[in-house]
Amino acid sequence: MADTKDLGEVVATDILIIGGGIGGLVTAIKAKEENPNADVLIVEKQTTGWAGKATKIGGILAFLGPDNNADKFMDFQVRNSGFYLNDQDLLSKYVQSSYRAIENFNEWGAKLARTPDENLVIIPAFWAPEWSLTFIDIDLMLPIRTRARKMGVKFMDKIHVVDLVKQANKITGAVGFDIINGNFHIFKAKATVLANGSCGYKVRRFWIAGTGDGIAAAYRAGAEMRNAEYGNLYGHTVWQDTDSGMVGHQFLVNSLGENLTQKYLPNTGPTGVFLPVQLAIGLEKEVAEGRGPIYFEPPPSTGPGFPPMDLPKLNDWQRCTAEKESKYGLPPTVKREIGVPLHGETSCIKVDHEMRTSLEGLWAIGDTSYAGSAVAGAVASPPGVTPGSGIMYAVISAGWAGPSAARYAKEASTSDIDYAETKNLEEEIFSPMQSGNNFLPGDAINTLQEVTAPIKYNLRRSRERLNEALIRLEELKVKIPHLKAKDYHYLSKCHEVKSMVLCAELTFRAALMREESRGSHFREDYPKRIDENWLKWIILKQDGGRMKLATQSVPIDKYEIKPND
Repeated sequence: MADTKDLGEVVATDILIIGGGIGGLVTAIKAKEENPNADVLIVEKQTTGWAGKATKIGGILAFLGPDNNADKFMDFQVRNSGFYLNDQDLLSKYVQSSYRAIENFNEWGAKLARTPDENLVIIPAFWAPEWSLTFIDIDLMLPIRTRARKMGVKFMDKIHVVDLVKQANKITGAVGFDIINGNFHIFKAKATVLANGSCGYKVRRFWIAGTGDGIAAAYRAGAEMRNAEYGNLYGHTVWQDTDSGMVGHQFLVNSLGENLTQKYLPNTGPTGVFLPVQLAIGLEKEVAEGRGPIYFEPPPSTGPGFPPMDLPKLNDWQRCTAEKESKYGLPPTVKREIGVPLHGETSCIKVDHEMRTSLEGLWAIGDTSYAGSAVAGAVASPPGVTPGSGIMYAVISAGWAGPSAARYAKEASTSDIDYAETKNLEEEIFSPMQSGNNFLPGDAINTLQEVTAPIKYNLRRSRERLNEALIRLEELKVKIPHLKAKDYHYLSKCHEVKSMVLCAELTFRAALMREESRGSHFREDYPKRIDENWLKWIILKQDGGRMKLATQSVPIDKYEIKPND
């Protein structure tokens, strides 16, 4: 009788966590705290404790400070950032959980910014009222990894998990391969947690590994998606010459010296550090009409900035960055042109208040489900309205998912994995190694970026341009079966391409369905917000090999914050 052991290495565990970044590590710790006897395994395609983007975004944490007013922050977030697509109950839970997450970092041994008398540094968030910021050193994951290991969590690195396996509607594990030696791995699990990030289409270098692998695997397994149209973060502007920096949009000028924030966003309140949609479209218009390029031109003094902090690794990184800017960037006497790169951040797996997906036995945390949770509402997320939200959502959602998965696994039994299904998945995974294939993953990525990155497709949307983008995606999908991998590293790239193409289709099809403008979703042909028709979440699901779209009404009547109040 055929046995899955004949196909590859079979690894059984109680709780399988796919992704070894900050969210995966905290999920493991919280699961072990709930049930110390649980067998917990983290599988990561890079290296656990170094993966993800927690170490790459400057050490900022955003939270509800002791003196902040939660109701006022909630009101701002829902009205000015989420535009009523928030799950307000979950947002409230998130806000109230945020300070405890800060305390967790201290307990785990991560180094937080402290005043001379050892109090936590807390400063007001510049971009949202009644919200606070602090700072953490960028080696934060190393003590957390050490803690997880001491608790008995197991790690397997350099394993690219490609697909989930299931029986009926229940996830029973996953399959993947070793990117070093190509060994096929079959993971049997009572509970599976996706913690392997969002999709950024490899445009920004700091999140080059964020290719939506978990999102694609969940979709193929039949999980529901939500808010996929909000996978279009253009983030902050950067220096064009070095593709670096976080350039404040309030000081952007055209070639005539006109301040463009004042031109396109007059008399606005806080808009977030991230580029507002109307301003981004305005920048595109300025260049198209001959008033480009766009420059950063701050006044002689822009304020004191952040206080000095005893965070050695962060200080080293900032010093190294400054040296690189000085060596390779334009001199300070020269006006510097800015660029507007796509961050993407498709994070659309639909989850409940314990991060359970629509499939039994499957949870999704952090950047796999930020938009899908509806915590942030109608905004590309993370980060929502303020930096420091990505790490915090990863940690907080992990704190909900870990105990939930542990309780489930304690009562569940291990299910068998179907041999025929696993054999088919193995053949599909290794198909790019076939000698007749000729489509290189690098070429596929370039083609995909030509569709996902331009503002004309992904921010200044219209039916005509969205359909054009989808046609180009369909043309790319025809070539996907011909992807060529010259080794197992390139095999991983091939599967990243497949995941990214699927994430792009989810984003564009949801954007085509939402016939209004709301938050970071702007339709040039439907430029107004239409509450009477579109206080709805768009739900996507695979059905018979096709992408099925439906809507779910936001239960606005039960929420405290309503339009026109």
